Amino acid sequence: MLRKVSESLGISSLGLPRTRSLNETFSAPSSPRKSQTFSTQKYGVSYTLDRYLTNEGHRLVATYFHLNQTQKHIQKGAFHQITEKDLDELIKSYNGVTTRAFITLNHQHLCLTLAECKLLARLLKYDVITNVHTLNISRNRLSGSSIKVILEALQKNTTVTFLDLSSNSISDNESKWVGHLLKKNNSIKELSLAFNKIGSECARRISKALKINITLKRLSLESNRLNAQGGLYMSEMLKVNRTLKYIHLGGNNLQFAGIQGIVEALRVNESLISLSLDANNIAIGGSKILADALTINKTLTHLYIPRNNIGDEGLKYLCQALLLNTSITYLDVEFNNIGVHGNTEGSSVLGKLLENHVVPRAINLSHNPIGSSGCEALFVGFHKNKTLESMVLSSCGIGLEGINSIAEALKLNQGLQSLSLYKNNEIGADGHLALAKALEQNTNLKKIQLDYNFDDWGAVGHLIQRYLTRNLFLQQEKYNVACQILKAARIMLNTPVYRTTAANKSNPLTVSRRSRSIRSNISSRSIVSISPFIVSFMYLPFEIQERILISIDTNQVLTDHQEIMILNWSMRKDTLGKNREEFLTKTFGAYHPLTSDVRLWPTEFSEKDFLVCDRF
Repeated sequence: MLRKVSESLGISSLGLPRTRSLNETFSAPSSPRKSQTFSTQKYGVSYTLDRYLTNEGHRLVATYFHLNQTQKHIQKGAFHQITEKDLDELIKSYNGVTTRAFITLNHQHLCLTLAECKLLARLLKYDVITNVHTLNISRNRLSGSSIKVILEALQKNTTVTFLDLSSNSISDNESKWVGHLLKKNNSIKELSLAFNKIGSECARRISKALKINITLKRLSLESNRLNAQGGLYMSEMLKVNRTLKYIHLGGNNLQFAGIQGIVEALRVNESLISLSLDANNIAIGGSKILADALTINKTLTHLYIPRNNIGDEGLKYLCQALLLNTSITYLDVEFNNIGVHGNTEGSSVLGKLLENHVVPRAINLSHNPIGSSGCEALFVGFHKNKTLESMVLSSCGIGLEGINSIAEALKLNQGLQSLSLYKNNEIGADGHLALAKALEQNTNLKKIQLDYNFDDWGAVGHLIQRYLTRNLFLQQEKYNVACQILKAARIMLNTPVYRTTAANKSNPLTVSRRSRSIRSNISSRSIVSISPFIVSFMYLPFEIQERILISIDTNQVLTDHQEIMILNWSMRKDTLGKNREEFLTKTFGAYHPLTSDVRLWPTEFSEKDFLVCDRF
C-alpha cells in the first residue's frame, strides 16, 4: 500500500518512520491551537484530504516534505539547517539508487564552519549514491581541520572529477592532506588550488604525489607562494608525469632558477599541452631559455606568458624558436613592454613569422605600446598568412597609419577570423572607414572589436556589421557545400576505373589535369547494392561525372583547388572515418569553427572571464 501511495506522489523511495500528521504539517504557526485541515477545491466544492489518507499516509507526506527540504538545503550549501540524522535519512530514502540531485555542488563564498564541512564530508562518503561530479568550495577561507575532513573524505571518493579549492587559506600546514588526496584519489581530473598560501613544502608534496598519480589532467597553482624552490619541485614532477596536460603556475615568483627548472622539464615532457607562467618576471634571460626549449618540445600548444617584461628582445627569441616549432597554436604575450620607445624589432620579427609560418593560430599582443610603426612592421606580409585565426591588439596605441596597414593586409588575407582593436583611441573616423572598405573585399573576417569613438559612427558601424554577417553566412555555405560534394563523391566515384569511354582511351590528352590527379588515388572497389541511377552514372566519362558533382556548388563559393582536394579526399581509403574538422582542414587549408568563438586560453578562462577582460 505504501509503495503505491509513494509512486502516486512521485516519490522514488520514502520507507522511513513517519511521525507527523498531514494536519500538523500544514498547521498555521500563528494559531497553534487551531489546526488547519489541508484541502483542495474542485468544481466549487471543498474536499478535506484527511478523509482520504490514513495515519500512515499522513506520515508519508510529511516525511516527503522533510526530506525534500533537506535536499534543497544541501544543494544551496545551507548545512547549518540540517543534522547528521537528516542527512542519513535522506541517503537511506534513496534505497541505494544513484541520484542526480547533487551532480554539481557550488558552495563558494559561504564561509563554511567545521561542523558544516563535516556534513559535506559525510555526503561525499556516500559517493555511489550522491554521485557528485563537480565540487566548488572556493572562497570559504578553509584551513586546518575544516579542509582536512573534506580532503580525507575525497581520498576514497570515486565520482568527483572537478574540485575547486581556490581562494581559501590552504598553506604548507595542510600540505600533508593535499598530498594524500592526490596519491589515493583516482577520479579527480581537474584541481584548482589557485589563490591560496601554498609554499615550497606543499609544492614538494604535490610534486611527489603527481609522480604516481595517473588521473589528474589539469592543475592550477596560480597566485601562491611557490618561489624558486617550488618551481624546481614542479619541474621534477613534469619530467616524470605523463598524464598532466594543463598547469597554471602564474604569479608564484618562480624567479630565474624556477623558470630554468620548468624549461628543463619541457625538453623531456611529452604530455603537457598548456603552460601558464604569467607574472613571474621571466624577462629577456628567461625568454631565451624558454625559446630554446620550444625548439625541442613538440607537444605544447598553449603558452601564456603575460606580465613578464620580455620586451622586443624576448619576443625575437620566441619567434626564432617558433620557426622550428609547429605545435604552438596559442601565444599570449600581453603586458610585456613590446614596442617601448618606438622599438619595432619585435613586431618586425613576428610579422616575418606570420608571413612564412603556420603557427601560432591565435596571438594576444594587447597592452603593449606597439603603436602605428610597430603595426606597419607587423602587417607588412600578413596578406600571405592563411592560418592565424585570432589577433588581439587592444590598448596598443595604434593610430590611423597603423590601421591603414591593417586594412591593406585584410584585403588579401584569407585566414583571420577575429580581430580586436579595442581601446585604440587614435583610430578615429577615417580609420574605421578604412576598415569598412577593406571588409568589402575580405570574405573571411567574422568578428571585429572596435570603439566607434567618433560622431556619426552609426553608418560605418552598420556597414562593418553587414560585411561580417555576409562573411559568416558565406563561410557556412562553403562548409555545407564541401560536405555535400563529399557525400555524393563518396558514393558515385568509389567504383572501378575501367568505365572510361573509348574516346578518352584513344586520346589520353583529353583527360584533364584534374582528372589525372583524382584517378591516381582510385583503387579497385567492388560494387555492392548500387541503385540503377548510380550504375548509369558510373559509365559516364569521368569529366562529366566531375562536372555533375561540382554543379552542387550552385553559387560557386569554392575555388577549383578546393574542389580538387574534396574529390581527391573522397576517393582515398585512408580518409574513411576522419571527422569533419580533419576534412575541412585538409581541403580548405584551415578549419574555423562556426559554432564557437575563437578563444585565447580556452583551458584557463570561462566565457565570463573573456567578457570581463579584453580578450575574445
